Amino acid sequence: MNRTANLKFKNGVTKVGRDHKTIVSVLTGCTSQKDIGKQIKKLETIMNLEEFYQPEIISDLSLYSSKNQLYKEIINSFENTVVSTLPIYQVKILNDSISKIGLLEKVEEQLEAGVGFITIHPTPTSNLIELSRSRLVPITSRGGAIVVKDLLKRKPVENIYIEILDEIIKLCLKHSATISIGASFRSANIFDSLDACQIEEFRIQKKIGEYISEKGVCVIIEGPGHSRIETLKKVSKYYNEMNFPIMPLGPIPTDIAIGQDHISSVIGASILGMLGCVDIITSVTREEHTGKIPSTESSVEAIKASKIAAHILNIDKVNDASYDKMIVENRVDNQTCIYDKNTAGCSRCSHVCPLKIIY
Repeated sequence: MNRTANLKFKNGVTKVGRDHKTIVSVLTGCTSQKDIGKQIKKLETIMNLEEFYQPEIISDLSLYSSKNQLYKEIINSFENTVVSTLPIYQVKILNDSISKIGLLEKVEEQLEAGVGFITIHPTPTSNLIELSRSRLVPITSRGGAIVVKDLLKRKPVENIYIEILDEIIKLCLKHSATISIGASFRSANIFDSLDACQIEEFRIQKKIGEYISEKGVCVIIEGPGHSRIETLKKVSKYYNEMNFPIMPLGPIPTDIAIGQDHISSVIGASILGMLGCVDIITSVTREEHTGKIPSTESSVEAIKASKIAAHILNIDKVNDASYDKMIVENRVDNQTCIYDKNTAGCSRCSHVCPLKIIY
């Protein structure tokens, strides 16, 4: 049975795993101080959507250059939402080297503020770096790339997260927080998916996840990136063997959907979800591979697509079809396919509406 992760927020706990609803995360973040107001305004629009479309998680991916603490604003503004962070983004990097003290201080600061889970990148090793060299695109993870640069610069025996992992675990235990194990070598295209590098990272994710779990901290596994349908079938076997909740990034099953990746990603999430490996859907906007900053409208569009995909999975995953039942009963009672309409028919089918036929 898939292990459960507890994601705390200001007013309670959200559970994720095979026996719980698949939920949705929206990404936000700042690159400068002036972005804070814009991001909060965008999030207010998102969290004012009707309840069905509201995401359960807000992930703050702000960079150090912004010198802000957007996650604190989010925690204070949206008390019923889980907030996650990626601590290494907020650490000052000098000459590609990461300060262990600085990273630990950032982890502690974010957890003390009430962050529900953090994403770390403990998997990069010298061996994985070598395996990635044969890829079309060696690495696409920003957090993973930061750790890889540090590893190459200092050539430590282990990457920085492994060196401080026990201290991070202690902090997470103290603050009842969960750890998400990032996929540093998730595939950047469908051709690099499930190569020797990714298979080895799956093994390392599982090993580290088991270690963290044995210490009493809940674990989420991230990945797999871009992957065609046939490969996703094989990926699911690795995920099911890990026995942890899965938070895929995408997966995006084709590389041609430029400007339409809000569609391709939910298709990928639906496929992987059918294989029992999607517990958190990360909403992907149409701007994913365009270099543009997502607008509020685009973010809302991506969230709605992700929430619909999550609901489709939850119909079978947790037998949650109550909303569907309500809509169908409205159609039956009023003899119209238009929800909230209390008269028969509509202008589209006019006098040949089949719902008006009684027999």
